[in-house]
Amino acid sequence: MRVQVYDEEVQVLIAGGGLVGLSLAVFLRDQGISTIVLERHPATSMQPRGRMLTSRSMELFHSIGLGQAIVEAPPSVFLEYGESARAETLVGAEDFRTARPPMDSVAEFSPHEPALIDQSTVVSLLRTRAEQCGADIRFGHRMAGFYQRGRGVDVVAEERAAGRRYRVRAEYLVAADGHRSPTRRSLGIEMLGPGTLQHIANIAFEADLTVALRGRRLALCYLRQPRSGTLLAILDRSDRWVLMVPYDPETSDVDREFDRAGCVDMIRAATGIADLEPALLMPFADEARLVHTWEMAAAVAERYRVGRVLLAGDAAHIMPPAGGFGGNTGIQDAHNLAWKIAAVLGGAADPGLLETYELERRPVARLTCEHTIQRLRGRTEAEGDSQLAANSPAIGLGYRYRSPAILAEDDDGPDVLHPRDLSGLPGTRAAHLELVRDGRQLSTIDLFGHRFVLLTGPEAVAWSAAGRRFAAESGIGLDVYRLGHDVHDSQRRWKQKYGVDDSGAVLIRPDGFVAWRAPSSAEQPERLLADVFRRLLTGVGDSDAT
Repeated sequence: MRVQVYDEEVQVLIAGGGLVGLSLAVFLRDQGISTIVLERHPATSMQPRGRMLTSRSMELFHSIGLGQAIVEAPPSVFLEYGESARAETLVGAEDFRTARPPMDSVAEFSPHEPALIDQSTVVSLLRTRAEQCGADIRFGHRMAGFYQRGRGVDVVAEERAAGRRYRVRAEYLVAADGHRSPTRRSLGIEMLGPGTLQHIANIAFEADLTVALRGRRLALCYLRQPRSGTLLAILDRSDRWVLMVPYDPETSDVDREFDRAGCVDMIRAATGIADLEPALLMPFADEARLVHTWEMAAAVAERYRVGRVLLAGDAAHIMPPAGGFGGNTGIQDAHNLAWKIAAVLGGAADPGLLETYELERRPVARLTCEHTIQRLRGRTEAEGDSQLAANSPAIGLGYRYRSPAILAEDDDGPDVLHPRDLSGLPGTRAAHLELVRDGRQLSTIDLFGHRFVLLTGPEAVAWSAAGRRFAAESGIGLDVYRLGHDVHDSQRRWKQKYGVDDSGAVLIRPDGFVAWRAPSSAEQPERLLADVFRRLLTGVGDSDAT
């Protein structure tokens, strides 16, 4: 029998070291899972990507101790430059100009506000944290190939600068390798949805546009020069910009059309400054091209998993940038996947639990994709995007999972709720409830993120005792909090926010979603709790436990 020899072995290999790949690495390390990240570029790109982390993403980052670093990091330049306009050229008369509406506080729904921060800053913080946590982060390395065999995945990796290839054996491979995902294509997974909406070439440059701006605090300017559909966006400071120019790949020779002279001409046409001398900025340090080409698209992968290979982030879903939902959706993919992989590798769960990753996250991607398309259509109008922004809390905090990892109650309720209406329904995010513990204020949200949590009412002595016995005997990570004893509901909103009485209990998953609830006391609570966990962690589905 042939013996396979590997240079290295790891529990999870992640292809792609961007926002989602690094988030996944940190979430996995937080669960004690060994991780290697391969990122083909030697450094992060300066290309504009996300500018905001939603409150849901901030909840997840606070759960791993990264939230405060994000709060204290330099904010996005979008915080200071908050206007949008449409015109022929930057110096020309405006069709309209609007100020970005202030972000509404989410204090009613979450202990953590959204953060206006550039994605490049978040990626830098994530990389540092991942390395501190023991993740093996390899920039300048790419996945050259993979093969699923037996109980794992054989990966051929390449250190690009040295041309050295080596083999890694991983128990699971997660593709976070972007919207053009080579991994997804190798698996033959199709993307479903509207597809490509526009092909765009980004020209990053440095120039003093003070005169053309005329005191305006423009973050975005929609222009008709050099072509209809052009967008000028500020980068990371007032003299650094990116011109996003649409092109047709069927008729355009990108290398010739967007050579140095062509890029300068387009910048001059867009700004309306004929003698402007912009300094062109390279998109990636390891690539000679002056422009970064990308597709504005809307599509969701038909599958998120083939065997031991799973998709996350842009590899699984592509959506227009309006509203900044793409990266945030990917962060939530990563967190959903991390606790499930950890449960499987730790022996607490059957591998079938991983089937629920697609069942839960794919509908969320479809919903979010539809929302971003609507926002994109309204963005070039004076009020369109701001009107749709009112739906954002529901999109980010109110979606509902339906899968065997949720022991659902019989109902035909909506798939999306406004976060103010969350009330402990299985499949929804556990509601924010202000608590007091040891004289210190905290939120129920602060209790979640690592292990299962059993929250019980003040009279649920039997449930809390059963939970502690089950945790001790099963070895499953379960924290138990009884209101009025371990934590205190100072506002007396337990019944309203969790839908059970003072003798009831609610089980919350490590990702902060309600898995199951008991409206009141029950006979043999420990047996019922064991049955609940058996069904949750084996993917059997709806429980008989009531």
